[in-house]
Amino acid sequence: MTTNRDDHLVALPGPPATPEPGPRVVASLCGTGTCPTVYSTDRDTVLVQGYAVSEVDAPDGELVVEIPREVLLQAAARLIEERGA
Repeated sequence: MTTNRDDHLVALPGPPATPEPGPRVVASLCGTGTCPTVYSTDRDTVLVQGYAVSEVDAPDGELVVEIPREVLLQAAARLIEERGA
């Protein structure tokens, strides 16, 4: 990283700032992220984007979402492939 001191560029200590990688789409019914989608993170977790439901009483801080079975099966197959690679 650099900064400007008296119109001169000066290198600052430490590694350059790099953006953290975001979640990767594992399975989706569309390619735009505007429909049920399963994401994989670099934290060994999975994010699920789906339809909000009210039939299940989730604890505070948790949500229950509904996704099509096909999306979950597709995500499971790809996550198994990733782990085997």
